[in-house]
Amino acid sequence: MRNIILIFLLVMACCCSSACGLFRGKKETPPAAPAEELYSKGMNFYKKNNYIDAFEAFQQCRTRYPISELGIKSELKMADCLYYQNQYGTAFVKYQEFSRLHPKYKFIDYVYYQMGMSYYKQVCSIDRDQSFSEEAVKQFETLVALFPSSQYVPSARKKIERCKKNLAEHILYIANFYSRNKAYNYSIYRYVEVLQNYRDYIDSPDQLMFQIGKLYLRANQPENARDQFIALLKEYPDSPLAPQAESMLEDPSRAEKIDDVKISIK
Repeated sequence: MRNIILIFLLVMACCCSSACGLFRGKKETPPAAPAEELYSKGMNFYKKNNYIDAFEAFQQCRTRYPISELGIKSELKMADCLYYQNQYGTAFVKYQEFSRLHPKYKFIDYVYYQMGMSYYKQVCSIDRDQSFSEEAVKQFETLVALFPSSQYVPSARKKIERCKKNLAEHILYIANFYSRNKAYNYSIYRYVEVLQNYRDYIDSPDQLMFQIGKLYLRANQPENARDQFIALLKEYPDSPLAPQAESMLEDPSRAEKIDDVKISIK
Protein backbone atom coordinates (compact mmCIF):
# COMPACT_ATOMS: atom_id res chain seq x y z
CA MET A 1 0.00 0.00 0.00
CA ARG A 2 2.86 2.38 0.91
CA ASN A 3 4.47 1.65 -2.45
CA ILE A 4 1.27 2.47 -4.31
CA ILE A 5 0.94 5.77 -2.44
CA LEU A 6 4.56 6.70 -3.21
CA ILE A 7 4.10 5.92 -6.89
CA PHE A 8 0.93 8.02 -6.97
CA LEU A 9 2.71 10.98 -5.37
CA LEU A 10 5.60 10.75 -7.83
CA VAL A 11 3.23 10.71 -10.81
CA MET A 12 1.37 13.75 -9.48
CA ALA A 13 4.63 15.60 -8.94
CA CYS A 14 5.72 14.94 -12.51
CA CYS A 15 2.38 16.09 -13.89
CA CYS A 16 2.50 19.30 -11.88
CA SER A 17 6.07 19.93 -12.99
CA SER A 18 5.16 19.45 -16.67
CA ALA A 19 2.10 21.64 -16.36
CA CYS A 20 4.11 24.40 -14.72
CA GLY A 21 6.75 24.13 -17.42
CA LEU A 22 4.15 24.42 -20.14
CA PHE A 23 2.59 27.42 -18.43
CA ARG A 24 5.92 29.14 -18.01
CA GLY A 25 6.92 28.38 -21.62
CA LYS A 26 3.79 29.88 -23.16
CA LYS A 27 4.55 33.34 -24.61
CA GLU A 28 1.97 36.06 -24.63
CA THR A 29 1.31 37.72 -28.01
CA PRO A 30 2.57 41.29 -27.81
CA PRO A 31 -0.07 43.96 -28.44
CA ALA A 32 -0.21 45.34 -31.97
CA ALA A 33 1.62 48.60 -32.48
CA PRO A 34 -0.79 51.52 -32.83
CA ALA A 35 -1.37 53.07 -36.25
CA GLU A 36 0.39 56.28 -35.23
CA GLU A 37 3.53 54.38 -34.31
CA LEU A 38 3.64 52.39 -37.55
CA TYR A 39 2.93 55.42 -39.73
CA SER A 40 5.54 57.51 -37.91
CA LYS A 41 8.04 54.70 -38.33
CA GLY A 42 7.33 54.58 -42.04
CA MET A 43 7.68 58.35 -42.41
CA ASN A 44 11.02 58.33 -40.60
CA PHE A 45 12.35 55.81 -43.11
CA TYR A 46 10.68 57.68 -45.98
CA LYS A 47 12.33 61.01 -45.11
CA LYS A 48 15.70 59.25 -45.14
CA ASN A 49 14.98 57.86 -48.64
CA ASN A 50 14.89 54.36 -47.16
CA TYR A 51 11.90 53.35 -49.24
CA ILE A 52 12.22 49.61 -48.69
CA ASP A 53 11.81 49.79 -44.91
CA ALA A 54 9.30 52.60 -45.26
CA PHE A 55 7.18 50.44 -47.55
CA GLU A 56 7.21 47.62 -45.00
CA ALA A 57 6.12 49.92 -42.15
CA PHE A 58 3.36 51.48 -44.25
CA GLN A 59 2.22 48.04 -45.35
CA GLN A 60 1.90 46.92 -41.72
CA CYS A 61 -0.14 50.02 -40.90
CA ARG A 62 -2.36 49.49 -43.95
CA THR A 63 -2.90 45.79 -43.14
CA ARG A 64 -3.70 46.28 -39.44
CA TYR A 65 -5.75 49.46 -39.77
CA PRO A 66 -7.19 49.34 -43.31
CA ILE A 67 -10.09 51.76 -42.78
CA SER A 68 -8.33 54.26 -40.52
CA GLU A 69 -7.09 57.60 -41.83
CA LEU A 70 -3.46 56.58 -41.30
CA GLY A 71 -4.12 53.21 -42.92
CA ILE A 72 -5.38 54.96 -46.05
CA LYS A 73 -2.48 57.42 -46.01
CA SER A 74 -0.12 54.45 -45.66
CA GLU A 75 -1.66 52.88 -48.74
CA LEU A 76 -0.81 55.97 -50.76
CA LYS A 77 2.68 56.13 -49.29
CA MET A 78 3.27 52.54 -50.38
CA ALA A 79 2.71 53.69 -53.97
CA ASP A 80 5.09 56.62 -53.41
CA CYS A 81 7.76 54.26 -52.09
CA LEU A 82 7.54 52.18 -55.27
CA TYR A 83 7.64 55.31 -57.43
CA TYR A 84 10.80 56.62 -55.77
CA GLN A 85 12.43 53.22 -56.22
CA ASN A 86 11.87 53.70 -59.98
CA GLN A 87 9.32 50.86 -60.00
CA TYR A 88 7.04 52.97 -62.14
CA GLY A 89 4.86 50.21 -63.57
CA THR A 90 4.05 48.76 -60.15
CA ALA A 91 3.62 52.25 -58.69
CA PHE A 92 1.06 53.09 -61.38
CA VAL A 93 -0.98 50.02 -60.48
CA LYS A 94 -0.94 51.06 -56.81
CA TYR A 95 -1.97 54.64 -57.60
CA GLN A 96 -4.72 53.43 -59.90
CA GLU A 97 -5.99 51.01 -57.27
CA PHE A 98 -5.98 53.81 -54.70
CA SER A 99 -7.98 56.10 -57.01
CA ARG A 100 -10.64 53.41 -57.40
CA LEU A 101 -10.87 52.61 -53.71
CA HIS A 102 -10.75 56.21 -52.48
CA PRO A 103 -12.18 58.47 -55.22
CA LYS A 104 -13.12 61.16 -52.69
CA TYR A 105 -9.72 61.31 -50.99
CA LYS A 106 -8.79 64.93 -50.26
CA PHE A 107 -5.54 64.72 -52.23
CA ILE A 108 -6.86 62.57 -55.06
CA ASP A 109 -5.55 65.10 -57.61
CA TYR A 110 -2.04 64.22 -56.47
CA VAL A 111 -2.81 60.55 -57.13
CA TYR A 112 -3.86 61.32 -60.71
CA TYR A 113 -0.75 63.43 -61.21
CA GLN A 114 1.44 60.59 -60.01
CA MET A 115 -0.31 58.19 -62.36
CA GLY A 116 0.78 60.45 -65.20
CA MET A 117 4.28 60.78 -63.80
CA SER A 118 4.60 56.99 -63.58
CA TYR A 119 4.35 56.92 -67.38
CA TYR A 120 6.22 60.17 -67.97
CA LYS A 121 9.29 58.83 -66.19
CA GLN A 122 9.44 55.97 -68.70
CA VAL A 123 9.30 58.10 -71.86
CA CYS A 124 11.96 57.06 -74.37
CA SER A 125 13.94 58.93 -77.02
CA ILE A 126 12.15 59.73 -80.30
CA ASP A 127 13.69 56.78 -82.13
CA ARG A 128 12.00 54.37 -79.73
CA ASP A 129 8.40 53.38 -79.15
CA GLN A 130 6.35 56.25 -77.68
CA SER A 131 3.61 54.27 -75.91
CA PHE A 132 4.63 55.78 -72.58
CA SER A 133 4.26 59.29 -74.02
CA GLU A 134 0.76 58.46 -75.22
CA GLU A 135 -0.26 57.04 -71.85
CA ALA A 136 1.26 59.97 -69.97
CA VAL A 137 -0.78 62.39 -72.10
CA LYS A 138 -3.97 60.46 -71.32
CA GLN A 139 -3.32 60.50 -67.58
CA PHE A 140 -2.36 64.18 -67.44
CA GLU A 141 -5.35 65.18 -69.59
CA THR A 142 -7.61 63.26 -67.21
CA LEU A 143 -6.15 65.22 -64.30
CA VAL A 144 -6.72 68.53 -66.11
CA ALA A 145 -10.31 67.59 -66.99
CA LEU A 146 -11.28 66.36 -63.52
CA PHE A 147 -9.37 68.87 -61.41
CA PRO A 148 -8.87 72.07 -63.44
CA SER A 149 -8.02 74.08 -60.32
CA SER A 150 -5.46 71.61 -58.99
CA GLN A 151 -2.00 72.87 -58.13
CA TYR A 152 -0.63 70.08 -60.34
CA VAL A 153 -2.35 71.27 -63.52
CA PRO A 154 0.40 73.73 -64.66
CA SER A 155 3.04 71.02 -64.42
CA ALA A 156 0.74 68.51 -66.11
CA ARG A 157 0.13 70.89 -69.03
CA LYS A 158 3.86 71.35 -69.57
CA LYS A 159 4.38 67.62 -69.60
CA ILE A 160 1.52 67.14 -72.04
CA GLU A 161 3.26 69.56 -74.40
CA ARG A 162 6.57 67.75 -74.03
CA CYS A 163 4.98 64.36 -74.67
CA LYS A 164 3.09 65.58 -77.72
CA LYS A 165 6.30 67.02 -79.14
CA ASN A 166 7.93 63.64 -78.58
CA LEU A 167 5.08 61.95 -80.42
CA ALA A 168 5.31 64.40 -83.32
CA GLU A 169 9.09 64.01 -83.55
CA HIS A 170 8.76 60.23 -83.39
CA ILE A 171 6.29 60.12 -86.27
CA LEU A 172 8.45 62.51 -88.30
CA TYR A 173 11.43 60.27 -87.63
CA ILE A 174 9.54 57.32 -89.10
CA ALA A 175 8.20 59.36 -92.02
CA ASN A 176 11.69 60.59 -92.91
CA PHE A 177 13.00 57.03 -92.77
CA TYR A 178 10.36 55.82 -95.23
CA SER A 179 10.95 58.80 -97.49
CA ARG A 180 14.71 58.17 -97.63
CA ASN A 181 14.01 54.56 -98.56
CA LYS A 182 11.46 55.57 -101.23
CA ALA A 183 8.55 53.93 -99.41
CA TYR A 184 6.44 56.91 -100.36
CA ASN A 185 2.98 55.68 -99.41
CA TYR A 186 4.12 54.80 -95.89
CA SER A 187 5.91 58.11 -95.63
CA ILE A 188 2.84 60.06 -96.78
CA TYR A 189 0.67 58.29 -94.22
CA ARG A 190 2.99 59.34 -91.40
CA TYR A 191 3.41 62.94 -92.59
CA VAL A 192 -0.37 63.31 -92.88
CA GLU A 193 -0.70 61.95 -89.35
CA VAL A 194 1.59 64.69 -88.07
CA LEU A 195 -0.24 67.36 -90.05
CA GLN A 196 -3.65 66.28 -88.76
CA ASN A 197 -2.79 65.57 -85.13
CA TYR A 198 0.25 67.71 -84.33
CA ARG A 199 0.05 70.75 -86.61
CA ASP A 200 0.51 73.13 -83.67
CA TYR A 201 3.89 71.57 -82.90
CA ILE A 202 5.32 71.94 -86.42
CA ASP A 203 7.63 74.87 -87.00
CA SER A 204 6.37 75.47 -90.56
CA PRO A 205 3.21 73.55 -91.55
CA ASP A 206 3.52 74.89 -95.11
CA GLN A 207 6.79 72.98 -95.48
CA LEU A 208 5.11 69.76 -94.39
CA MET A 209 2.22 70.30 -96.81
CA PHE A 210 4.72 70.91 -99.61
CA GLN A 211 6.60 67.72 -98.74
CA ILE A 212 3.39 65.68 -98.75
CA GLY A 213 2.39 67.08 -102.14
CA LYS A 214 5.78 66.25 -103.61
CA LEU A 215 5.65 62.69 -102.24
CA TYR A 216 2.20 62.21 -103.75
CA LEU A 217 3.75 62.98 -107.14
CA ARG A 218 6.58 60.52 -106.52
CA ALA A 219 4.00 57.91 -105.50
CA ASN A 220 2.16 58.51 -108.79
CA GLN A 221 -0.87 60.11 -107.14
CA PRO A 222 -1.17 63.37 -109.13
CA GLU A 223 -4.72 64.20 -108.01
CA ASN A 224 -3.80 63.99 -104.33
CA ALA A 225 -0.70 66.05 -105.04
CA ARG A 226 -2.76 68.69 -106.80
CA ASP A 227 -5.19 68.91 -103.85
CA GLN A 228 -2.28 69.27 -101.44
CA PHE A 229 -0.57 72.07 -103.37
CA ILE A 230 -3.87 73.95 -103.79
CA ALA A 231 -4.48 73.66 -100.04
CA LEU A 232 -0.96 74.97 -99.39
CA LEU A 233 -1.48 78.01 -101.62
CA LYS A 234 -4.86 78.72 -100.04
CA GLU A 235 -3.70 78.44 -96.41
CA TYR A 236 -0.22 79.93 -96.85
CA PRO A 237 -0.27 82.21 -99.92
CA ASP A 238 2.83 84.06 -98.69
CA SER A 239 4.86 80.91 -98.05
CA PRO A 240 8.38 80.88 -99.54
CA LEU A 241 7.36 77.55 -101.07
CA ALA A 242 4.32 78.97 -102.87
CA PRO A 243 6.18 79.58 -106.19
CA GLN A 244 7.48 76.00 -106.23
CA ALA A 245 4.01 74.66 -105.45
CA GLU A 246 2.61 76.64 -108.39
CA SER A 247 5.35 75.35 -110.67
CA MET A 248 4.59 71.74 -109.77
CA LEU A 249 0.91 72.30 -110.42
CA GLU A 250 1.94 73.37 -113.91
CA ASP A 251 4.56 70.65 -114.39
CA PRO A 252 4.42 67.70 -111.91
CA SER A 253 7.63 66.23 -113.35
CA ARG A 254 9.60 68.91 -111.52
CA ALA A 255 9.03 67.02 -108.24
CA GLU A 256 12.04 64.82 -108.93
CA LYS A 257 14.31 67.85 -109.32
CA ILE A 258 13.40 69.50 -106.01
CA ASP A 259 15.09 68.42 -102.81
CA ASP A 260 13.12 67.21 -99.83
CA VAL A 261 12.12 69.82 -97.29
CA LYS A 262 13.42 69.47 -93.76
CA ILE A 263 10.51 69.44 -91.31
CA SER A 264 11.21 70.58 -87.77
CA ILE A 265 9.30 70.76 -84.48
CA LYS A 266 8.97 74.00 -82.53
